[in-house]
Amino acid sequence: MATLKDIAQKTNTSITTVSRVLNYDKTLSVSDEIRRKIIETAAELNYRTPRNRTKIATRKKLRIGIVLWYDMQEEMDDPYYMQIRRGIEKLAVKSRIETSLIYKMDDRYKLSDLGRVDGLILVGKFSPDQIRQFHKLTPHLVFVDSSPDETLYDSIVIDFHAAVKDVLQTLLQEGYSKIGYLGGVEYISKHIKLGERRELVFRDFLFQRNKLNTKYIHVGTFTIESGYELMKQALSKSDRAEVYFCANDSIAFGALRAIHEHNLSIPDDIALIGFNDNPNSEFTYPPLSTVRVHTEFMGEQALLSVCERIDGRNVSIKKIIPTILVKRDSF
Repeated sequence: MATLKDIAQKTNTSITTVSRVLNYDKTLSVSDEIRRKIIETAAELNYRTPRNRTKIATRKKLRIGIVLWYDMQEEMDDPYYMQIRRGIEKLAVKSRIETSLIYKMDDRYKLSDLGRVDGLILVGKFSPDQIRQFHKLTPHLVFVDSSPDETLYDSIVIDFHAAVKDVLQTLLQEGYSKIGYLGGVEYISKHIKLGERRELVFRDFLFQRNKLNTKYIHVGTFTIESGYELMKQALSKSDRAEVYFCANDSIAFGALRAIHEHNLSIPDDIALIGFNDNPNSEFTYPPLSTVRVHTEFMGEQALLSVCERIDGRNVSIKKIIPTILVKRDSF
């Protein structure tokens, strides 16, 4: 396994600089070029950030509620939020912080099941009415993967715009001109639909460069089954994209199966990119190129934030966690 020393030697920087960059230390004064070089080298060497944070020191015994906007089956189908939850819970165990978890059930959250809590970590997207209900339970709210009111609440998010832009710029530089998208639709509830951020950035970026062809866009759900069906739809057409950017790795896994069933070669006949860097991504055939999201780290940062708010910090903070494009063999 790669070490900080390996990365420092390859980038001609110090171990301290590498450590601070990979831990997103915004006080570090280095150029964007050096930051990017360190992050890309870490991805190339398959470096995984160790869990250096042994625990969070708190002045009293805390109980933190975790509210997940997926139900249990949806969490299994799309492990992105499961990995965030694992980051919260693993650090909580080390810190001797008690946690209580509830999932969405029939479009509702049974908050009474949480019991007494000192703070809430809210993973996903929530309506204003839901947020008001959470606030009644405790004012110490931290959001992960959404940022509904940056003046009141901490949030931990990734920069979707930068992540998608990086993918598309790379594809254009590689010579792809017919770029497709396989995505899903997000809902706060059965009646409240969200615009999917990856698709919005995808459309805008290619439209601005006169490269957008809406015939290459297929939208379903964020599941393997949907990715399989969406790619079958794409392959049934005489005119299809040269490469498809998938909104998550689950969709990409389904798309891989559909491509193999059509006896097409990846990436020679059709190329593919995922999003999230699911642990299984490097073991597909061929290994899936994808955008690495530091999901467990996002969960850790959420727990740190809620503990700081409970401890008296009044100024809200928005933490934007960088992503990395991991190029394997699927494009």
